Amino acid sequence: MKKITAILLALAAFVGVSVHAQKFTGLALTPPMGWNSWNKFAGNINEQLIRETADAMATNGMRDAGYIYVVVDDCWEAMNRDKQGNIVADPKKFPGGMKALGDYLHAKGFKFGIHNCAGTKTCAGFPGGRGHEFQDALTYASWGVDFLKYDWCEHGTANSEETYKTMRDGLATAGRPIVFSLCEWGDTKPWLWAKDIGHLWRTTGDIYNCFDCIFDHGSWKDFGVLQILDKQDGLREYAGPGHWNDPDMLEVGNGMLVNEERAHFSMWCILAAPLIAGNDMKTMSAETREILTNPEAIAVDQDKLGVQGFKYSAKDGVETWFKPLTDGDWAMCVLNRNKEAKKISFDWKNKNVTDSFAKRDANFSTTTYSLRDLWAKKEIGTTKETLAAEIPGHDAVMLRLKNSSATSASAETRPIIRIKAGFTEPFTDADGNVWQADHGFADGDTISRDENLPVANTKNPALYRSERYGMTAFSLPLTNGKYTVKLHFAETFEEMNAPGLRVFSFNVQGHEFKDFDVFAKSGGLQHAYIESVNVDIPGGKLDITFTANIENPEINGIEIIPAP
Repeated sequence: MKKITAILLALAAFVGVSVHAQKFTGLALTPPMGWNSWNKFAGNINEQLIRETADAMATNGMRDAGYIYVVVDDCWEAMNRDKQGNIVADPKKFPGGMKALGDYLHAKGFKFGIHNCAGTKTCAGFPGGRGHEFQDALTYASWGVDFLKYDWCEHGTANSEETYKTMRDGLATAGRPIVFSLCEWGDTKPWLWAKDIGHLWRTTGDIYNCFDCIFDHGSWKDFGVLQILDKQDGLREYAGPGHWNDPDMLEVGNGMLVNEERAHFSMWCILAAPLIAGNDMKTMSAETREILTNPEAIAVDQDKLGVQGFKYSAKDGVETWFKPLTDGDWAMCVLNRNKEAKKISFDWKNKNVTDSFAKRDANFSTTTYSLRDLWAKKEIGTTKETLAAEIPGHDAVMLRLKNSSATSASAETRPIIRIKAGFTEPFTDADGNVWQADHGFADGDTISRDENLPVANTKNPALYRSERYGMTAFSLPLTNGKYTVKLHFAETFEEMNAPGLRVFSFNVQGHEFKDFDVFAKSGGLQHAYIESVNVDIPGGKLDITFTANIENPEINGIEIIPAP
């Protein structure tokens, strides 16, 4: 009865303001990366499989390559809700419960994803979310869910935009930042209306483990890689940081030829698509792992400019694609759709590659770029020479064009970035500086202290009244250059009232801080302390790792200040 009352009170408290709810900002600033159970295992899932998958990803390079969302797709649910109307897991498949599974994933450095449906039932016939959106959102938040894939089966005559808004509002009310993935299949063109509702939306029906084919089920169809690629035409203007077109999950490792899988992955990276693997993590081949964890290909997908690539030309089954990148670079992909090999020749000085959407011009006639083959992992010349290559059938060449004349951006053109840990909304401090909501952290949880809690050594005590703790890493795409990184700490947990009770280590872009004791550094409980470190960013990303020595690490904020 207490559980029912709590839910009803929560709903009553927010029903009057739900119309003002919005999706969580600061999430999915680059396309989400992770793993989903459906493509390989469909409904044959259980707690052991998910745990073993996470174990494998933690050791085979997938997690470290950026695949942090582990998403449990359809068929995790019990066939009926409980007496209070709560959605519950199948006790035979998931005997430990979903909260325990989420805790396990978080402890491994992953984020916890789950699937349900906007209709009355899921596609596999389990309880859907219709009429239970706010109740389910509270349940998912209590389980520590970080990613919700919301399908579109059994929706009847419901309006898609309004239906997904309802779940968005439920998630906002529940208060836990959750990436909201709309799996509406592109039926009602979600790219036109979903930007303020979700963080990514499906643009097509389901992908099929085939490079060039359609599987017709009668009332619906599955599509091969090329068929889905063709359906992305005209959609790039709707994608960007925090709102991505989703051409569906990856089929890499599920049975296509290696060259087809390489082409598939290349094109998803050019599209700035979410990279959600769908193969067996425990048994994947070395070739599959090499494709999925190629850091240079992933960097194209995750480029912080967040621009979806475009088709420049198509002739005789050979397509040339370009994607503008940060620091004046470009990615180029030449896709051979034919079954037989094709020779190509690309005379740079006679090509006009301009992206009016991103307001970028390659200017090959005046700018020289060095060329790096991202699959061969070697330099292959510059744009001073004509590019000549033979591309095998159903394969692709993927290049990074490095602007040889570009240098690291000046401090004047790089903004100061401030991130307030543990806070779900932007925050303005006493100096008028705007801090972004909590994002970029792997693992851990957040907490807020009393709004009147005194904090010494600062004129911005409110900054230190929320924190993230238990995190294992922080990562943020960043323009190359020199920066001063300021990490803000204050020990505000009253039981940590002496030196040596909370000790942890962290590494900021190669700068090691061992046995860090916030209490000792700051001079006591509820005392602010700032640790500053100067770093050089050559690879487009700031990385910080945290390791617990005694008790979990904690942090209140991060400032990233460009240096001359």
